[in-house]
Amino acid sequence: MWSAHERALVRVRDAGAASQRITATAGRQRSAVDAAVERTRALSARVAELQAGSSRALDAFERLSLVALNAGLEGARLGQSDGKPLALVADEVRSHASRGADAARDLGTNLGQLASELAQLESQMAQAQSVVAEVAQDSARAAGAASDAEVALIDMGERVKKTTGSDPEIVRATAEVADRARALVASLSALSGKVPHSLLVGALGPAVESLAHLLVGDGDPGVDRNRGV
Repeated sequence: MWSAHERALVRVRDAGAASQRITATAGRQRSAVDAAVERTRALSARVAELQAGSSRALDAFERLSLVALNAGLEGARLGQSDGKPLALVADEVRSHASRGADAARDLGTNLGQLASELAQLESQMAQAQSVVAEVAQDSARAAGAASDAEVALIDMGERVKKTTGSDPEIVRATAEVADRARALVASLSALSGKVPHSLLVGALGPAVESLAHLLVGDGDPGVDRNRGV
């Protein structure tokens, strides 16, 4: 019983220590996840600003293209001699404005994809936050339960000790002595028939006599009762 009690106490203490380590690790992970979430949100906000800027750039290029178109029409109205320079400049401006508008559209598309990916990442990080928080709470509860169980086991041990009058150290020592005694008997059994009986008696006699005195409670094992000393 005491051996089982000791094993249970060791296991409970190990479980409590493991739970505390998990709690500490979860706390560090939660800090890292929180920082990543804040960074993701900041990036999402920056991408939104870039999307707005891209939209304004696209609008500007479209307006510039319209102005160039009007200038080209005005150049055509003025005729070949007076309107040709204006028409050439208008065509050049409209060409650049068209390429700029295409680039702005591509940029807006890419920013939209990036914003979508960041939104998904932010959602996943929020889920990770929730999981880490749950792990921290569960490990903290487990550590508390292990601490309560340790206190209960110690209290139970004290109560059993008072009720039975047994001491766990004595019980363990007795069990160890019993194991060694069984090992001695097994060794003697293995030697039986192989070593002369007189040799075994001569070698083990003093030890066995002292053990016998201890077991029957006759006092000092070194005292020879036959001599009355």
